[in-house]
Amino acid sequence: MKKILKNCESGRSMVEIVGVLAVMGLITAGAFVLIRSGGATQKRSRAMDDVAVIAENIRGLYAESDDFSDLTDDAATGTTLIDALYLNTTTPFGQNTTYSVVKNDNPANFTVKLIGLDSKDCSALAAAAWSNSTNGATCSNGVVSVEFGK
Repeated sequence: MKKILKNCESGRSMVEIVGVLAVMGLITAGAFVLIRSGGATQKRSRAMDDVAVIAENIRGLYAESDDFSDLTDDAATGTTLIDALYLNTTTPFGQNTTYSVVKNDNPANFTVKLIGLDSKDCSALAAAAWSNSTNGATCSNGVVSVEFGK
């Protein structure tokens, strides 16, 4: 009488395990890209909100004046005005970046600048839709300039 042995394999093969690990690795890498991209978008959005708040406070400060001719020409001194208004000068992009307010050639307008950006953030902010600005934003040498008026 012959005995018939049954092959009772259970579990997964090594190829299946490697396949599952490869798929999980791709999902994890995709998650890191999404998180990083979301962080950059959040920083840019916060910077746009900060600039809008600064502009509204400057407009409020000069509400009784006909124009902004008393504003400073110097971007470095423009940070003092932001401090005097008790506005937050800390940007979402780190310590090497600052906000500043300067007057324009046209005394009815002023410019809020975000200084010290990398080229990617500068370009993205310049391309964004700025509400309440007179001419949108421009990017030059890591400086985003947004012009506002009365």
